[in-house]
Amino acid sequence: MTLLADVQDATGTRTGRRTSRPVALLTAAALVAALMAVPLVFLLIEAAGTSSGQLSQLIFRPLTWSLAVEHGPAQRGGHGSLRGHRDRRRLVRRLDKAFGVHPVLASLDLEVPAGSLTAILGPSGSGKSTLLRLLAGFERADAGTIGIGGVLVDGPGVHLPPERRRIGYVPQEGSLFPHLTVAGNVGFGLAARRHGTRRHGTRQHGTRQRRAGQVEALLETVGLAGFGRRYPHQLSGGQQQRVALARALAIEPAVVLLDEPFGSLDAHLRPGVRADVQEIFRRAGTTAVLVTHDQDEALSVADRVAALRDGRIAQCAPPEDLYRRPADPRLASFVGDANLVEGVVSGSTVKTLLGCLPLDPAAAIPGSAGQVTVLIRPEQIDIVPNEAGLTAQVTSYRYHGHDAVLYVQPEDDARVFGSQPVMVRITGGPHRPPGSAVTLRARGPVFAWPAD
Repeated sequence: MTLLADVQDATGTRTGRRTSRPVALLTAAALVAALMAVPLVFLLIEAAGTSSGQLSQLIFRPLTWSLAVEHGPAQRGGHGSLRGHRDRRRLVRRLDKAFGVHPVLASLDLEVPAGSLTAILGPSGSGKSTLLRLLAGFERADAGTIGIGGVLVDGPGVHLPPERRRIGYVPQEGSLFPHLTVAGNVGFGLAARRHGTRRHGTRQHGTRQRRAGQVEALLETVGLAGFGRRYPHQLSGGQQQRVALARALAIEPAVVLLDEPFGSLDAHLRPGVRADVQEIFRRAGTTAVLVTHDQDEALSVADRVAALRDGRIAQCAPPEDLYRRPADPRLASFVGDANLVEGVVSGSTVKTLLGCLPLDPAAAIPGSAGQVTVLIRPEQIDIVPNEAGLTAQVTSYRYHGHDAVLYVQPEDDARVFGSQPVMVRITGGPHRPPGSAVTLRARGPVFAWPAD
């Protein structure tokens, strides 16, 4: 018995070749499994907004799922190399995207160092998911270029489909196949690679034992060794997300895209799962892009955080730099809680209502004096008993267990702080009901910008 199978070579040319009976049976089995998963995949892709044409590519072209695309001409359906980037950064340059007359992304630039985890942080409606869909190939950019692993995947005359971009995709819900075991879910991508994909022109071979060994190694990587025979409904939410991550890593992707993957987890599970995912990526050396609206998530997990605002990256920096030295007051208020107060610079210090504070040397203040807007984070303000400082009255007290947040109204020259009360974050100490009198003192260094 023979079966004529359509196989795409590395240039996209379809070639017919005769396949032996064992391979034919395996191919038929893979097709049956794919057809069984069609209703579930339709729900998943519909939730992600993928078109029916892209859906057919994802389901019925498993032979090209993990095709490596690192050489070849820049042409329609092809790709070109990005020269001059030896560290093989993932690059987005001057990217534009609009839906009708509504612009979403405008001249967006982004660099993602190879082997790093970069978080795209922005509020709802800022274009985070649109950017991720453009990286994945689910949408086409109106202008600009996208490069992945030194390969141009989107640009003038070029658009590589999702299955040829060597990407792993982890959606918010994990979206595991409920009728497959954990091993079956993780091995889904491995099966596609085995039954006909090529990497650098060399056909991938392997036995069932080898595939099972690869699956078990991936499960061990994500901390789920011995879970291969379980089904998704027998796992916790955190375990399901780790299975989805193992499935994404199975195809050896150039980059893993994570679309708010922790949003559906219970609050007490999120920190642990975040830490697990962070460690998995670091051990594997995998490049990853995470989109989130959760500031704590972005700051605690990512190597770099790119703050998305008005369709552009307002600032991309390591978490500590973004938090301590934001690009402007507006960004300071978005990335964490912020007290923005007026001050006057004098040399290396700045005078505020909370006293003279050392100025962060990174603050770009022209000249050695002048009016500035000063950033004082809530945790930089202490309540000091019986000491000199700013007297204020508590207007609100909120206890969170690990800390407490107070809102206080200064009694002296409150207009310096504006109409908003000052936020203070403390750990320990007695309960301070509204109306209590407190004395405040701030700690530097503080960051500042020239006053408008």
